[in-house]
Amino acid sequence: MRETGQVINVDAKGNPYLMDGTQVNRLTLKALVSRNVLAPCGADLLGQGVAAYTISDALSAKGAES
Repeated sequence: MRETGQVINVDAKGNPYLMDGTQVNRLTLKALVSRNVLAPCGADLLGQGVAAYTISDALSAKGAES
């Protein structure tokens, strides 16, 4: 994700996927969010639900140092 600049999007049914169509497992997404590897970066039209995730700032900064 870092190399391609993609984000994980969540559709109206709650299914996560990458922009190239690759599906992401819900449990994997949940685990990465709980470990602060991924952070929310977009909300739905009403601003109530998360619609996209990206690599967290802390992890991005750590990767930039190496």
